[in-house]
Amino acid sequence: MRIVRVFCLAFAAAAALSARAAAQDTREVVLRLHRAGDTVSIRGAAVTIDHTIEAGNTDANGIVRIPDLEDGGHIIEVVVRGYQAYFDNFNTGANVRQPIQFELLPVLASDTAKAKGQKTELKFAAFDARRTKGQGKFFTLAQLDAASGRPLANLLKTDAGAFMAAGPRGESWLALKATASASSPCYAAVVRDGVRVYPFTGAKPPDLDKAFAEQFAGIELYAGPATVPAELRDAAKCGALVLWTRDGAR
Repeated sequence: MRIVRVFCLAFAAAAALSARAAAQDTREVVLRLHRAGDTVSIRGAAVTIDHTIEAGNTDANGIVRIPDLEDGGHIIEVVVRGYQAYFDNFNTGANVRQPIQFELLPVLASDTAKAKGQKTELKFAAFDARRTKGQGKFFTLAQLDAASGRPLANLLKTDAGAFMAAGPRGESWLALKATASASSPCYAAVVRDGVRVYPFTGAKPPDLDKAFAEQFAGIELYAGPATVPAELRDAAKCGALVLWTRDGAR
């Protein structure tokens, strides 16, 4: 009987240790946001973790604290005036040094300047009419609000099956999937607020890692030349991406 009792106690202890090991550890996690390229702290940034945890705004030192966050992988989303919206993964745990650092890119004057290119006859007022035809993939204002913080490259690739070809510096350029593996990918035409910014003399396709969902009131994606609006058929042999910014769509 004694041997049986000792065995049972040992089994119970092992089970308790196993359950404890299986339980996810939690801890207070400290994040710090600073400007890319230097150590300037970013104050007042709204931070969201895993799409649901509203961590609050960073303090004067660029710090925000999240109590009782489970160890493991997480997603951070950041929105703050003067900087590009931020979306990335990070890990927490006993061996992860804190504060965990994140670099945000400032919005440059060139990012907000009026687009240069060829004016088209496309109008935002006809967005719903084109969407009704069902010839492309459309993102409405509500959908873009729900995707806040996501780069367009991620949004279009994940939610619309778009193909992103890598530029020489790691840019994400929208291309026609059928020929994107060739030495010269077939890049889609890009229209911003009714102006065709690509193809245009001296222009490169826009890097869609640097544009974020919440910047736009509507997006239209046409996978091939057969589906693009008539206004673009002379310049969209590889499909087209039509972007309507929140300011330009007014």
